[in-house]
Formats: sequence, structure tokens, C-alpha cells
Amino acid sequence: MTGTTRDRVLTALDERDVSRLEDGLTLEKIRERAFGFQFEAGDELSFRIERHPTMYLSDAGVAGLDASPARFHVVTAYRLDLTDDAWHIEELSSTFEYEPWMVIEAELGDGPVGRAIEEGIEKVNTADDPEATFEEVFESWIDHWEEKFDELDGRDVPEEDKDAIVELLVDELKERAEID
Repeated sequence: MTGTTRDRVLTALDERDVSRLEDGLTLEKIRERAFGFQFEAGDELSFRIERHPTMYLSDAGVAGLDASPARFHVVTAYRLDLTDDAWHIEELSSTFEYEPWMVIEAELGDGPVGRAIEEGIEKVNTADDPEATFEEVFESWIDHWEEKFDELDGRDVPEEDKDAIVELLVDELKERAEID
């Protein structure tokens, strides 16, 4: 077999049933995103791929951007034993990141949720006791965010990141409602 190592691995995978992988990895995704190809003819082939489980679907995040406000970066190694077609999969690393301004835009921006948030802020601004009203109006929103940012695709969001995201959103609400 001639060609680059990448070409040899892709050709060998093309001849096998990649759909048996339980994590949804397809030959198309391997072609587009895989790296670190290795091929030992008759023995095994391997590659690595970085995937990005996201907190938001791209069309439900921030309008006009094809990026997610919060996501994991997961690098996984795949090895196929060519003697018995057995896959060996190992997660090599997993890191979480979020873009603060994008989280604010996605959670508090335009749309039905943004309008509901604005209505809550108006209630706080016109209340006799703004701080108590803030707690009353936004308690369920805060609970929702704590739950929403607790995990993503079965992966626990690091506690410090979850706490920082919730604090970011609460601080933004307090600023908008002019509460110290």
C-alpha cells in the first residue's frame, strides 16, 4: 500500500465498518479532524481526534457566530487491532472553557428568555425592596443555571468554572438591575 500514513489508515478504515464505534465517530469526521495517524500493516492502525462537546448548539448560542460559549476540548486516541477488528479507545485529555461575553449573550440576550430577564429587572427596579425582589425574581433562574452548567454530555463541568459562570450571570443581572 502506497501513500502517506494518513492515506493508508483511511483506506484501511474505509474497508472496515467504522459505524461499530459506539461514540458516533464516523469516517467523515476522521477524515476532517483526525491527526497523529500510525499504521502497522497487518497489526494495527491508530489516530487521535479532538472533539468539542458544546453547551449550546451553534444556532442556539450567539447569533451570527459559529462558536459555542461553553465547551469541552476532548482528545481521544483510537487504535484498531487489525487481527481481530477490536477497537481500543482512550481519552487522553479533557479541558473545559467558556467565553464570558458569549455566555452572557446566550443566556441574557435577545429572544424570549432575554425579554423575561428584562421583565424581571423591571420588577426589581420598581420594587420597594430591590434586593429581596431580586432574590425572589431570579432565584429560579440561578437554580436553572447551576443545574444547566453542572454537566455537559455526561461530563462534569469543573466546579470552579460552573461557579464562575453562575457568578458571571448573577453579577450581570445585578448590574443591569443596579443592585450593589
